This record gives sequence, C-alpha cells and structure tokens, in this order.
Amino acid sequence: MSRALRTLFVANDGFSTGHVTRTLAIARALEGTKLLVTTSEADALLACEPIAVMRLPSPVRARDTGLPDAERRRIARAAIEATVEAFAPDLIVVDTFPSGPHGELGGLGRRVKRVLVRRAVPDPQADLLTSGLGDYARAIVADDAGATSTLTIPSVRVPPIILVGAQLSRDDARRALGLPLDGPAWLVTAGGGGDAEAAIRVRALAAEVARTGDHVVLALGPLDHAPATIAGVTTVRVTPLAPQLRAFDGAISAAGYNTAHELAAAKVPAALFALARPFDDQAARAQRLAATGHACVHVSVERSLAWLRTAHVTPLVCDGAERAAKALVEVLG
Repeated sequence: MSRALRTLFVANDGFSTGHVTRTLAIARALEGTKLLVTTSEADALLACEPIAVMRLPSPVRARDTGLPDAERRRIARAAIEATVEAFAPDLIVVDTFPSGPHGELGGLGRRVKRVLVRRAVPDPQADLLTSGLGDYARAIVADDAGATSTLTIPSVRVPPIILVGAQLSRDDARRALGLPLDGPAWLVTAGGGGDAEAAIRVRALAAEVARTGDHVVLALGPLDHAPATIAGVTTVRVTPLAPQLRAFDGAISAAGYNTAHELAAAKVPAALFALARPFDDQAARAQRLAATGHACVHVSVERSLAWLRTAHVTPLVCDGAERAAKALVEVLG
C-alpha cells in the first residue's frame, strides 16, 4: 500500500479481558494508524497500550445507569457506523463475534475488508459465532495446537496471542512485587476478574494456600474491584502482570485464555481450574495444557502444590500476535 495501514479494531469482553487483550497484542505488532472501539471497562489494561480508544457504553454500565439495552445497542451501532465513515479504515479486525456480541456490526454501509480473530470455541455453530461470517475475508484462529476450530471462510492458524513485553528476572520480579527473594512463592488468580463467584473462589483458594506458610500472592484482574484482605496473602493489582510472572514458583489459576497461556509462555507451572463460560471451554484448555506438561488440572490445594513443587516446564510458544499482524497485511495484498 502507498500509505500507512489504517486499522479499526472492535473487541468487547464480558467477565474477563481475553478479547481486548488479544486485540491489543495484535495492534502492538501491527504498523500504521490504529483505533480500538470497545465496551471494555478494563481501564488499567487499556491505559498501558499506545492505541486510540473509543469507548462504547457497556451492557453492565448501561443497566446500572438505567439506559435500556435496546437504546444502548442503537447507540453502539450508530457510533461504529460513524467511526467507520470518519476513520475510513483499510481493514476492520473483530474479535470472536462477526457481527459483534450485540449485532452492532451488522449492516455497515462502507464496504471494508474484515478479518475475524478467534480462539477455539466450544460451539462454533452458535448464532453469535456465525452471524455475519460471510462478510469476512479471512479468520485468524489463535490457540494452542490441540485446540480445534471449524470455520466456513479461509482461515489461518497461529499460536496463542498474548500481550507480553520483556520478562523480568525472578529476583527483579520479586522486588517489583515486594516479595522476599528467598522461599517459594505461589500465585493465585482468577484472571480478568469480572466474575463475582470466581472472585469468592479465588480468595478462598489464596487463604488455603497461605496456611502452608509459603509466600502467596493473590493477583486481582483489572475487572475485580472487590476488597481482598487475607491473612498471610499479598494482594496485588498489577496490569499487566505477565512481566512479573517469573517471580513465582507456580500458580493456581483459572484456565482462561490469557492467564493460562501467559503462565505457560513464562515457564511457570500452573494448576488450572475451569470457570464456566458460554464461549470458552476452560476445562478442555486445562486438559490440553496438562497433556503437554505445562500444567496440571487443579483438584485440591494439597495435590496441586505437590505437583507444583517438583514441576519443570518448557516455555510454550505464544508468538501469535506477530503472525496475526503479518496475516492481516497479506489480506490487503
């Protein structure tokens, strides 16, 4: 192309931050002018990346402030249509839902090439996952090798897409988190943190691990705003946490896309538990990573710690963002 690529990204999240994180990672790897349209309220995450962001009202915020959902959807669609006209992108990149989770991408007047980014999903024929798929030139499926995905449009498979910069050494990471340099340190986390039940569960897990007398860090995701004061547990709200992961000898973690792959990429052994999600089979991800030796499936704190104390894992290749950026450029020829 004779001018810099102009890319409009659209990504929305629910309980976690997987869609937006994948989008930010690709945007970081892609040259040109970039604009993200999102309903995400993960302010700490969005503030870390040099990308222009246009915020749409989220379903939760609209409900809490009395804005009817039908009206919120009309506002979102009108805003996206106006943005496409004003920004005039060369490419629209959408995470997971071809027409958006609320149909806000349906019927855009300007014809712009579109690319879908998606991890493996448990029900690829669900209406939300197929509606509008015919408008896309290509799909990029980003997941670990054992994940399966079937699409009716041309697709490119890439390794997991995660947002990771330079990794701190073990000692530097511990200093950054205020942890002692000696002794084992265990990470406990539920990922993005937008699930109230998961927040309760992860605090109970952290308290149980703390009874061993080891150093325990409860990492709260950018959507977890509940208080967490637990005896013997260091609570951190660090976004992103990925550069500090080498501080830990192991983790007991939800098997969400971001966290599970970030831990595997950093060579941190993990005991993974599944949270119920409509479009993410976390139990299957935990099983896949256990089969490759990067994790075990969490059954109890006692059994997980026993495995973590002796586990040695190799790093999982997670260079999907760079490969996805290359695939996007190829779409435009």
